[in-house]
Amino acid sequence: MYQHAVIGLEGLTLSEQEKDWLTNHTPKGVILFARNVQNPEQTKALLEDVRKHAGKDIWAAIDEEGGRVHRMPWSPFNERTQAADFGALYKKDADEAIKQVFKDSYEAGKALKELGFTHNCAPVLDIFYPQGDPIIGNRAYASDADTIATLGAACMFGLHDSGIDAIGKHFPGHGRADADSHLAMPKVHADLDMILQEANAFPQLFAKGLKHIMTAHVAYPEINQDVATFSKYWLQDILHDKVGFEGGVWSDDLCMKGCGMPIPEAAEKAMAAGCTVLLVCEPDGVQEFMQAFT
Repeated sequence: MYQHAVIGLEGLTLSEQEKDWLTNHTPKGVILFARNVQNPEQTKALLEDVRKHAGKDIWAAIDEEGGRVHRMPWSPFNERTQAADFGALYKKDADEAIKQVFKDSYEAGKALKELGFTHNCAPVLDIFYPQGDPIIGNRAYASDADTIATLGAACMFGLHDSGIDAIGKHFPGHGRADADSHLAMPKVHADLDMILQEANAFPQLFAKGLKHIMTAHVAYPEINQDVATFSKYWLQDILHDKVGFEGGVWSDDLCMKGCGMPIPEAAEKAMAAGCTVLLVCEPDGVQEFMQAFT
């Protein structure tokens, strides 16, 4: 199970416990947060140390969407434009917006690559829905799937051209959700046609080369009772069989309250549903996960 995990680290340097895990129970990757980054030199050194213990092929991920979701408080990461602002520009000058999104993502991707990262948890492919919980809000490019697909593709191409794998999120859609899945288990009340219509950016990006998606810790009770991360219906019947996605399926963080269950149980359910990558971000959660599966 741990070979499918992308785990969060505790601090600015590796603990002895983390060194042991990386050496003897090597996960698929690590993911860094604000607690792990101080300056470019330290961040690069931390990822070099990770590879010293885990080998050069381990993944290194981060959430650098731009705008309000960024982890590293230095340029170019802390100066990037919010997705919704690109969406507003697109309405006035579509070509310019596409160019700017690509350039923004390419420059961020180059800087990520230089630090030692391999994956970025972007673009956000959720719709903006004004009545939804603001956890998505201005992280969304627009309120229609076609605009999101166009700008999301520009973001993906920018990352891919810089050598960073993009991860589109959150399938099948978090924009309408009535709560923040970090804090509670959200629901989306809509029928299947509406959800698939609003999620149409995902298949559009699959056709253009998106290799990874992240699930939503959201339930869609009119269709299926399970949270999407733990739902064979969403991840196999819809994502794989109907939409034809063959790439990596990342669970959102299994430490989030939206899971509604202990982390080892969540990990097993996510894998059984069709997740191929298990995201375990918080240090206490990583401890619980590793104790259960090593």
